[in-house]
Amino acid sequence: MSTLNYTQYGLSPSFDLGLSDDAQVVQFRVTLAVEDCAIALRYEVVGEKDLHYIPITCDSKVEIELVGDQLYFSKEWDAITTKEALSSYYGGLEYSKYDKELDRYKVVRFQARFNRGGKFGTRHPFNINVDLLQGTRCAPQWIGLTIDPDIKNPPPNGGQ
Repeated sequence: MSTLNYTQYGLSPSFDLGLSDDAQVVQFRVTLAVEDCAIALRYEVVGEKDLHYIPITCDSKVEIELVGDQLYFSKEWDAITTKEALSSYYGGLEYSKYDKELDRYKVVRFQARFNRGGKFGTRHPFNINVDLLQGTRCAPQWIGLTIDPDIKNPPPNGGQ
């Protein structure tokens, strides 16, 4: 996690893989909570507690949800950006779960093209850009943060 502004590339808004409604969805959750009297920021694939990256094994829809009362997608940056120009792989960013009072979102979705013919272990670094709510809902103050997991597309040989 960083507060530095890296060069960031937005996802192509017109990107459309033509995926059907029953296409594979990879659900990724970012959680900010207090655990054992300490602040904990975790991210993982839903249902795969030890999977801290987004695995793309076929053309997919990716859904990222922020969990916690203080974590919202960035107002200044796109919610998801890449650290390399990867618009041929990822795009079609859509926001949902809007909090009108804070003018922020909790969920984003985007489409991911499987890297057919790619080598095992291919990683695409990307950013989840969030605002951390400080103060109260009546007088919010925001701190911008960038969370830096990876997308493995395709995942390493053997699923590791």
